[in-house]
Amino acid sequence: MKKITYVLIFALLVPYLFVTQPTVASAKTMSRGAYSNLVDAKSRKEVKKALLDAGLSEKNVNAWLSDVKDYNKTIKNTGLVKKGFKKLSTKNPQYDENKIMELWNKKYPDFIGYNCRITAFDLMKDKISVKADAKVNASNLFMDQDALKHAPAKKFTKKQKHAFETLYSTLNTAYTTDVDTHIKKQKKAWKQNEVKISGTKASLITVVFHSSFGENENELFIGHAGVLVPTKDKKLLFVEKLSFSLPYQVLKFDNRKQLKNYLMGMYDTSWGQEEAKPFIMENTKTAL
Repeated sequence: MKKITYVLIFALLVPYLFVTQPTVASAKTMSRGAYSNLVDAKSRKEVKKALLDAGLSEKNVNAWLSDVKDYNKTIKNTGLVKKGFKKLSTKNPQYDENKIMELWNKKYPDFIGYNCRITAFDLMKDKISVKADAKVNASNLFMDQDALKHAPAKKFTKKQKHAFETLYSTLNTAYTTDVDTHIKKQKKAWKQNEVKISGTKASLITVVFHSSFGENENELFIGHAGVLVPTKDKKLLFVEKLSFSLPYQVLKFDNRKQLKNYLMGMYDTSWGQEEAKPFIMENTKTAL
């Protein structure tokens, strides 16, 4: 019954939470890049090496790989790329979410799974610091909090949970469609809370959304997150978890422009409201 309640809440809040099944993108947007679901040992080894070479903790990387393998096994590799990387086409990867959830719920009736924010932070948690008394607004992280509460293993310490909620805090913003205004607001909030990412070549990538409920109620919310690392052959790997129920993906790009095209193709959707386009941040200072 609890799972049904969450599904209903989730369905109602999709336009606000921006955790959706990938949409169809233009041929231009999706013409380059490739993706893997890390089903095979070779692709896992390749990605692990890139993460370690970027300076991420082996403990964190191994824990993430354990989550990936458990997820893939639980859903019986439903709809996943079975070997290596597959080229992205004009249509974003599609998954049978109903079948996946059916298989997942058999093993984890109370645990909804990890999402993009938890996954990205978990990989980089020892590289992220915040002010001890940082101001937090975790009102839109209730599903993240439920996932962490019912997870099979404890992910974060009290200090790390505070950093998690500070990093992903919802912000009040202006009633405007001017993206630069919102970027400045996001940067300012992170600076005030002393959010810092250091000691690694990996970057935290976040997609920030503007939600408007009228002239007097406007918010910024991080609806998607992932980890970007360079490879030895000068490519880029982007690690993400699509949603609580949808799969882990690692995407291979030639440059950041391809990454931006992919993410905007996924999340720059129109809901018929007076809201600014989403914007992409790399760490806490650079907008892609």
